[in-house]
Amino acid sequence: MDVMYGWRIALWAAGIVAAGAAMLLFHRAATDASVLPFLLCVVLAFVLVLAAESYATGRKQRERRERFIQTFGSVDELRQVIDGPGLRQIRDEGGRIGALRELKRQYPGIPIDMAATLIKEL
Repeated sequence: MDVMYGWRIALWAAGIVAAGAAMLLFHRAATDASVLPFLLCVVLAFVLVLAAESYATGRKQRERRERFIQTFGSVDELRQVIDGPGLRQIRDEGGRIGALRELKRQYPGIPIDMAATLIKEL
């Protein structure tokens, strides 16, 4: 099992346990004045699940960037491969965002900072 999935599963499991604890504390919070433990469990559940998904997303983006850099090496090598005049025309007619979208469509793994640099330098 990949380390990424191990951490993600552990954080999700902890979030589910916190949500379960919140459900158990819900009845006491409704009848008693001690709402704080219930609220803490609810917040902890959301934070743990958010951390799991943020970690997984960040890891996937780093891996995608590394794969792309291994394929093309640098911005200069990518500049030789892309359709510069076509992207320049799209940039002039539709703006930088349109050209950036087209470049991301042609090369889905390209990191956004590399793509923005290329579009800016066209």
